Amino acid sequence: MSAAELTQERPKRSRAQRFFSWLLAPVRSLRNNPVVLKEMRSQMRGERAFIIITVYLVLMSILIGLIYLGFASAEDTSPTTSIRQGLGKTVFGAVVGLELMMVCFLSPALTSGAIAAERERQTYDLLRTTLLPARSLVFGKLVSALSFLLILLFVGFPLQSMAFLFGGVSLEEVLIALLMLVATAFFFSGIGLFISSFMKSTLASTVVSYIVAILLSFGAPVLISIAAIFLSIIPQAMANLTTFQETLVEIVIIVIGYAFVVINPLATALSTELMILEKQNAFFITLPLNNGWNFPILGPWIIYTLLYVLASLILVWISIRFVRRVER
Repeated sequence: MSAAELTQERPKRSRAQRFFSWLLAPVRSLRNNPVVLKEMRSQMRGERAFIIITVYLVLMSILIGLIYLGFASAEDTSPTTSIRQGLGKTVFGAVVGLELMMVCFLSPALTSGAIAAERERQTYDLLRTTLLPARSLVFGKLVSALSFLLILLFVGFPLQSMAFLFGGVSLEEVLIALLMLVATAFFFSGIGLFISSFMKSTLASTVVSYIVAILLSFGAPVLISIAAIFLSIIPQAMANLTTFQETLVEIVIIVIGYAFVVINPLATALSTELMILEKQNAFFITLPLNNGWNFPILGPWIIYTLLYVLASLILVWISIRFVRRVER
């Protein structure tokens, strides 16, 4: 039978089948990636993963228990609806804050030695001489780290959902928190992977990764505090300005403050929650200016997510470039 006849007898796939095949192609490529399989098996077969998950859940349970005991001891009578909603908000905020801190400081630990450790074990050159492309190596290390972080996030969902029992938390807030947590995990994992791609020592890579993570997590709030102190004296200097100049200065102040907020996970989470509480809108609000105009701004979580995802993709692309280069 000729090749033309074989081609004619092959059943044609429908448009829906071709679409789902195209949609699942990245999943199949990751499943067939030997680095993903090796790293995930080594992670979950050891005791460290289960110890981390257990300690994480125990700490979260203790935190929720202390919050509940604090509310219960403060109320002598039966709690009202507003008190229960406040308890739900507090539990939800505490759990999301703990998850943010976990993601910020565990992600570099999972990826900072991903490639540097191969150099230390003298297996990096062997990997580069195989048919495994640099892209598969980098994505394999990244996906294995993100998979473990996603496991930690999802095992905490039952505890996080306890806030729904008390009320005060909407599905919109839960989805926004999940999106921010995934974007944060992607970004901080990309930082560790990027630093590991050109460092030759795991210790040095880990130290540098944690320095960057600490600066991004706590350096931005310090800058926000300094900027707030500096901006508090600006209204006194605006007394002699024209209306146009005063409006321009107000817009510049808002933009600078907004930029400081969207680069920090905690500041973004707090500002988004304030928008939901005060404005009842997490996507778009307007800030009044002194001249009566309204200055529109997007929800900080939107810019934060887009910024962190874009920065993560750039870091991964640079990491691939470093792995591809010829070692000297």
